[in-house]
Amino acid sequence: MPPPAASSFNGLIELLDALNCGAFLIDRSGRIEHANDRLCQMLGLNRPQVIGRSAESFYDAPDAAEYIHSRLANFEEPYEGEFHLPGPDKNKIPVIMSGRPLGTEPPLSNYRLVTVIDLTGQKAAEAQAQEEYEVISRLSDTVLAQALELKRYNQKLEEKVRERTRELHDANMEAIYMLAVASEAKDVDTGAHVRRIEHYTTLLARQLGLPDHVAEEFGYSSILHDVGKMVVPDHILKKPGPLDMAEREAMQLHCIAGERILSQKPFFATARQIARSHHENWDGSGYPDGLLGEAIPLPARIVHLADIYDALTSERVYKASWTPQMATETIYKAGGSLFDPNVVTAFRTLHESGQFTPPHAQD
Repeated sequence: MPPPAASSFNGLIELLDALNCGAFLIDRSGRIEHANDRLCQMLGLNRPQVIGRSAESFYDAPDAAEYIHSRLANFEEPYEGEFHLPGPDKNKIPVIMSGRPLGTEPPLSNYRLVTVIDLTGQKAAEAQAQEEYEVISRLSDTVLAQALELKRYNQKLEEKVRERTRELHDANMEAIYMLAVASEAKDVDTGAHVRRIEHYTTLLARQLGLPDHVAEEFGYSSILHDVGKMVVPDHILKKPGPLDMAEREAMQLHCIAGERILSQKPFFATARQIARSHHENWDGSGYPDGLLGEAIPLPARIVHLADIYDALTSERVYKASWTPQMATETIYKAGGSLFDPNVVTAFRTLHESGQFTPPHAQD
């Protein structure tokens, strides 16, 4: 099977090589098309010894081959599960493997990105979370550093600066989206959910009279509203029923964790506000800080309504989806308690004019 065009492949290869976890690309036949340095180190092999081989060839046990066959047979389905790698001393390295196709259309749909996280000697939850904060912060700082480099070009290179700025903006958006998908990788509705939140947030910001560039900033910053869920245990995120007090407290920590994960660079200032405060209520009954009224940052107030509306109208493990009418009436009633009354008014205007619809419905 021929590899994708280089233009659609090179950027992803660079990103994989920058990851602090193992990662590889595999085609439908099970052939490994690329492996980053971290994966090769875990295997105790160099890249030429890994690239081009079938995934099955690394294993002798029948159960391992059966596992690989089952993953290839369900190539289009995202998955995450525990498995193992054959280590340099023929020992089994316990890992978490997460995989999904690169796209929905050929040729990208014929390739699957798999990340591999080593579970050996796993530290306490707090130490592990701190490491994730630092890794993601370094990655985001690198993206912002590239943006600052553009300012060093002189006037003779203005056109080139503009071209590079456009390219960098696209890269930033892709990085933001990948971070958001990583934070919700265990949810079925991952990509669609964050895109709906971005769309709803942008609509509401514009209806409130904010300039287009500010509305767009609020929109793409909202994509990272739940990035802190990376630190919430899987059994809490997937619990098909009400959370107990301890579980609720653990879930609520995702707001503080989200703010800490994001870089301190100005580019992420709005995203940090949203991550921390998108569960604050207008009447001061929210969390994590119990902010009241306009003390809650405006982008967080907007995302709060957008997130609640999408949660109500989406199916979750613990509830069926509500009709848009049911969700709308609930939000109207919560104006002045859960939500900023001005944001509710903007929502009402958009809803009654038929503009507050999911992105796919408008497309």
